[in-house]
Amino acid sequence: MTTVAVDELKVLQTKLKDFIQNELLPYEQNNQLNAEEDIPMEAIHWVRKRSKELGFYGINLPKKYGGQDISLKGLCLCKEELARSGAVLWGQVLGEIGGPLRIGQMLENFTPEQIEKYVIPVITGETSCCFALTEPNAGSDAFAIQTTAVRDGDDYVLNGKKHFISAAPYADFAIVIAKELVVGEKPRITAFIVDKKTSENPGFELGNIQVPISGERIHAELYFNQCRVPASNIIGAPGKGLLLGLKRINTNRASHAAGFIGMAQHLLDLAVEQAKTRVQFGRPIGDFQAIQHMLAEMATEIYAARCMVYDVIEKIDRGEEDRAGASMAKLFASEVNNRVADKAIQIFGSQGLVKGHPVEKMYRSSRMYRILTGTSEIQKNTIAKELLKV
Repeated sequence: MTTVAVDELKVLQTKLKDFIQNELLPYEQNNQLNAEEDIPMEAIHWVRKRSKELGFYGINLPKKYGGQDISLKGLCLCKEELARSGAVLWGQVLGEIGGPLRIGQMLENFTPEQIEKYVIPVITGETSCCFALTEPNAGSDAFAIQTTAVRDGDDYVLNGKKHFISAAPYADFAIVIAKELVVGEKPRITAFIVDKKTSENPGFELGNIQVPISGERIHAELYFNQCRVPASNIIGAPGKGLLLGLKRINTNRASHAAGFIGMAQHLLDLAVEQAKTRVQFGRPIGDFQAIQHMLAEMATEIYAARCMVYDVIEKIDRGEEDRAGASMAKLFASEVNNRVADKAIQIFGSQGLVKGHPVEKMYRSSRMYRILTGTSEIQKNTIAKELLKV
């Protein structure tokens, strides 16, 4: 894979910062967007269209699909910058929430017909998708999924429920991981493209919007009730569904870790400004050693996390398989983000406890990321297994 050169990447980052400061944040302010309320589809369409015009939307894709064939490092630097901005729509700019980032690593698994019908509209921002694996009793244990698929002529019939699926409220179709039941054989895990239910199509039904501790309304349930899916909508081959998830796992963990660093840096930026401007006992609180030590600890941990994460990212870009490193990066970055958020609350005091304050919101979000994309305990399991390999 070709990658964007270093000097081109610097130009790209500058362009992204300009977009964030001069267009994205002003748009959100003018339209009074709130991450803890329903985001109007008009706003989502605007940011996708503008990001596509500027070359950010689907930047990870090959050039033949309109992307820039950017390296994972380049992608993560952009993601870190977006997360650092505190923008409500930051996850839409690169296409992470329901966009090209969801499918970019799976392109080679789609048939030409699937690419034409499903992938291209996602790339152009006309439609959205979600990746539906998690269930109430099947999170980290993917083999415990209970959504079933049974062959019936040229179709499969799906039954079951998916839970806490990111981007589900916006999704026009879902990539669904199901347990295929085959007579006389062991069940196998297969991936299907499933359209959303409409008057013409008996697809999946959107269930309850599931609002997590962060307050964001981007997760939901999916229901499959005698849902008929053509066999031509299988991705890859029958029984190969888990490979889609495993193929994405290292890059996903590293990518999420870069986002955690950006969030932590945003918290530190806010805390430093507060330390300079809040006056207590006749002087800025940044003059007090207790505050200085907290800021120093926050900065040191962010620096350590950034070094770790980008070391792993560079290995992945070189084609190296580093499962333990990717798990370490996700584990450490998410834990650092949580500790930084805790110190930021301490520095802001009662102001940081008020519902709706940026620090209060990010404190709640930071706690969530120690569970999503594999809990800290699952990451430790992966690290230990790699250490104990014979």
